[in-house]
Formats: sequence, C-alpha cells, structure tokens
Amino acid sequence: MRGLAATGLVGLSAAGAYATLVEPYLYELTNVDIFIRGLPESFDNFRIAHITDVHHSRLVPIEEVARIVEMAVRAKPDMVALTGDYTTTRRRYIEPCAEALGLLRQASASAGVWAVLGNHDHNTDGVLTARALTRQGINILENANTNLRRGADTLQLAGVDDWGWGKTDWARALHGVDRTLPSILLSHEPAVLEVPETRGLSLILSGHTHGGQVSLPFVGAPAQYIKEFKYVGGLYEREGTQLYVSRGTGMVGLPIRFGARPEVAVLRLRRMKSDE
Repeated sequence: MRGLAATGLVGLSAAGAYATLVEPYLYELTNVDIFIRGLPESFDNFRIAHITDVHHSRLVPIEEVARIVEMAVRAKPDMVALTGDYTTTRRRYIEPCAEALGLLRQASASAGVWAVLGNHDHNTDGVLTARALTRQGINILENANTNLRRGADTLQLAGVDDWGWGKTDWARALHGVDRTLPSILLSHEPAVLEVPETRGLSLILSGHTHGGQVSLPFVGAPAQYIKEFKYVGGLYEREGTQLYVSRGTGMVGLPIRFGARPEVAVLRLRRMKSDE
C-alpha cells in the first residue's frame, strides 16, 4: 500500500510539473479549413492567423508574447485577427504587449492586423489598450465594420467590443453588413453565437475560454459546464453561423494549463463545393 501511495504521489507531482512548467509554453499551431458559403473565388484559401488571450502579466512574460508573434509571422497569413485580453490586471503591461504585437505587421498580412478588446482589457484600461494597439498599426474594430478587398471582390469584417463587459453595440458594429454575403465577426466572447444579432453571419472568431485552461481525461474541461464557457474550444455551428473558439495562449488565475495546449490558430477560408 505504501508503494502504491508513493507511485500516486510521483504521478501527481509529474502531472503538476507538466501543467506548470511544460504545457503552458507548448504552443500549438493549428491549421483549420473553414468552408464559407458564397465566398468569392479570390478569397478561396485566404488564411487568417487568430491570436487571443495573450494575458501578458506576471504569469506570462513578454518573451512568451514574442514567441507567439514569431509563430504567427512564420505562418505568413493573409490577415491577423486578435480577439482580446492582451493583459490581465496591471496597466504597466499594456505598452510592452502592444509593441510586441505590433511586429505582427511583418507577417505578410496583406489584409492587415485587426483587433477587438476583451473583458480583461476593460478591467485594466480599455482606452489605454486601444490607443497602444492603434499606435502599433493594429486596426481596432470597436463596434465597427469594414470590407476587405481583393480586386473586385470583398469580404465583410466586423468587430464588437466586449459583450460580457456590456460594451457591445450591435447596431453600430453591423451597420450596413449584408447578411446574404460572406462575413466575419471578431468577438472576444463566444457566447454571442446565441444572440439573435449574429444570425446570418458566416463566421465568428472568439477566445475567452482558454480551452478551459484545464481539461481532464474522460471529463473534459470542467469550465464547459458554466454557461459562459459552453463553447470551450474548436469549431461550432448554429443555424448556419460558424464559430471558431481558440484556446488562446496565456493564463489567468492559476499558472497552469493541462489538456488545453495554448494555441495560435491558422484558419483557411474555403469555398463551398456547391458554389464552384
């Protein structure tokens, strides 16, 4: 019995070491094809590097933010999408994080770098965060939308300020958006998939959940049983609207990740075969 107990303690110690020293920095570059109905031919194979929940803080040093940026730059996407929570609680982390993220402009992203804010950004200083990112050449979609252009073709891109913080203005964000044409929405919180305002949009990109940050064998992520974290990670669909939830790259609360590897997602837009 003493031997079994000792073995169990060793196993727990190993798991704890892995969750604190290894997995939080074991970044995964995921490649996902997303099929969009009516996608213009010139946007077929359009690649988006999606980065979220960086959480630069005492738990996530700036060197780790730089590693994430380097991964995205090497992927050479057509566009970079940032979906919030760049820092956690301290204002002093905002400027260094924005400077590191500004290097994403080197990613051969012909369509630019686009961002929305998350709940932790507002908890820290939303105005300062937006200004810092803008100074680095990052475009903030603060309840606004634009058109990405390739020749005569366009792809609608919108962004909402944080829904959970009560900053979302749907009327402004989606003003002029044609729901019969392909569209992408950046929203920090994935729960917006269930609000009526997102019906008819093609794709939503979100973060917020960290993939649960801890996902247990046979159980999954305990966080998914909380309504706010229902869409914990990966690709979902509801009434024709698709949602991709990235596990993000940072940590908040406890300095651990287990079964929820940090992720930089590269999403490749594809035309539906019925459109060809």
